[in-house]
Amino acid sequence: MKMKLAFLYHDLLNLYGESGNVRILEYHLREQGIDVEVDYLSLDDPKDIASYDWIYMGCGVERSLILALTDIRKYKNELAYAIEHGTHILATGNSFELFGKEIRMPSKSYKALGLLDFSTEYKTRTVHDLLLRYGEHVLVGFENHSGATVDSREEAFYHDDERQEGIRRIHFLGTYTIGPLLVRNPFFLKSYMEELIHSKDPSFRLKPMDMELEDAAYTTAVSTLKELRLQ
Repeated sequence: MKMKLAFLYHDLLNLYGESGNVRILEYHLREQGIDVEVDYLSLDDPKDIASYDWIYMGCGVERSLILALTDIRKYKNELAYAIEHGTHILATGNSFELFGKEIRMPSKSYKALGLLDFSTEYKTRTVHDLLLRYGEHVLVGFENHSGATVDSREEAFYHDDERQEGIRRIHFLGTYTIGPLLVRNPFFLKSYMEELIHSKDPSFRLKPMDMELEDAAYTTAVSTLKELRLQ
């Protein structure tokens, strides 16, 4: 099996080392015996959206986000098709704001791609570590953003009685959780990678994944953040 991965705007939207998400996914896919090709693409690079099995975008400062918006508009139709036909897209930090209808910043509003039914309004900056209940697990993350999702008719990436966050549609996941997400949460990486592989070949049998160190780091992070919450 061969898989093509794309990191869009790797030089603009990589504020918190989100390249780690790409590298760890590439590493474990290769461990499964999969032939992996990764393209690191930026402004003005040709982007054959339909050729990719997985597309990733990380977070960036507001100026970088708007620069990316000016370029990604050229690929609106291709991205619309990719989302609706199940291409796996992961957008962490503020990059998922590009896929909504509008980004309303204090100084100016920008028309976004309009591929998902939500808007973004910039309000008070939120900066803190995260422990989010995610199914049977706890998701470890970090957030640093001023944007807030408003007027959304999309399913949330995460929601409980107290908090709703991010966007989910088919295989599109958008979340303000950064850190990077896949590196810090091995349980999420395993399930996400399995879903990615099986969407291309449902009969593929995954080999056991040796993630002892990743699991230990995750357990320590959860324990530490729980202790800090109690202080």
